[in-house]
Amino acid sequence: MLERLTHSYRDPANAQRYRLAALIFATAAFVFIGVVNAVDPPEPDSVYEKEDAIGILLVVLTTLPIVIVFRNPLAVLIMIMVAFTVHTGLGHEPIWVVQLTALFSFFIATTRGGGRQSLLALLVVYIGVIVSFGILIDDPEAGDVLIQILLFGGLWVVGNLFRTGRIRLESTEQVVLELEAEQDRMAREAVRDERARIARELHDVLGHTLNLVVIQAGAAQRVFDASPEKTLEAVKSIETTSRQALSDVDRMLGILRNPDDADDIEPSLKARPSMSRLDSLVEDLRTTGQTVDLVVSGTPASLTPSIDLSAYRVVQEALTNVMTHAVGAKAHVEVEYSEDLLSITITNDSSGDEAVTGRSGGGRGIVGMRERTALFGGAFEADRTDDGGWRVHATFPIGPISPGGGFE
Repeated sequence: MLERLTHSYRDPANAQRYRLAALIFATAAFVFIGVVNAVDPPEPDSVYEKEDAIGILLVVLTTLPIVIVFRNPLAVLIMIMVAFTVHTGLGHEPIWVVQLTALFSFFIATTRGGGRQSLLALLVVYIGVIVSFGILIDDPEAGDVLIQILLFGGLWVVGNLFRTGRIRLESTEQVVLELEAEQDRMAREAVRDERARIARELHDVLGHTLNLVVIQAGAAQRVFDASPEKTLEAVKSIETTSRQALSDVDRMLGILRNPDDADDIEPSLKARPSMSRLDSLVEDLRTTGQTVDLVVSGTPASLTPSIDLSAYRVVQEALTNVMTHAVGAKAHVEVEYSEDLLSITITNDSSGDEAVTGRSGGGRGIVGMRERTALFGGAFEADRTDDGGWRVHATFPIGPISPGGGFE
């Protein structure tokens, strides 16, 4: 039971309803006590006198506005102080409950507004106190004015301390909320980037391999009757290509399952695509009957693993596109290392067929190559050549050449 009540109170909507109910109850109590004391003073011989209709109205005006004090505290304070001052000017001794509502509204105006509202509230109260207790009241005494000034002044100091603490707490909560929102945004971006990276890897590995398998299987069918030996070679090439793809997929899955234990992965799974394996990539393509030339110029640099993998994937995807969209075309791969740049150019002429039968590109290859290049601040271009072929050009910024770096 207590737990349910606590949870209900912590809920912002319920807490606001509870506060409003308490405020309405307190206001009703203030009005009731003020009116009762105005109509029937507690002690006939005391300074309090029975009020007339105007006095009762002024009592109501100094108590009823409390119901909206949290909505507009400065306006409520001004209304109470004006009614209080008029009440005193008519020769009536202020009832204690009226003084209490003045103190309450002043404290709320000081704590819930800014510094300007706090100063305005203090000015309104001091004007009301000086006029009521120093000018309008019968036989004014400096001591009464001083006591009221010290009372409201002390309350003003306390209220400002509360206000400063509230502002500091709200600022801290706002910072925490902004940090949490930023962490959520970064987490979503990290998940999105990781999904994109995995999608690129799967597209590069499986897309390239399946294209090879399709081409080799088609070649095997075409030469099966005329040359069984070449068919057997194509089947063996399919097996080799598929095993390599399985190895790459196992490597990826092993790292994804154990991102913190990469050092414990089997050596066979650690082998990753690299620019040092371009010869093997080109040789695999040549076994399908594809004509591919590879030219490497400059001194091979020691690349970072991420650039090394991305550059290899660009070459692989570009050659996969040649096999997919221009079967039999002559392809040329040129890799150039300079002091601070790795330049890759893959071209093919227009001598090949239009496309592999039954195959259609998903449109993600060029997008993936462009993303990989842009990730490292490189440049990427892909367009038709003057002779009707295709050209892909990518550059990757690299550091100074390491004398010992190069292909394995």
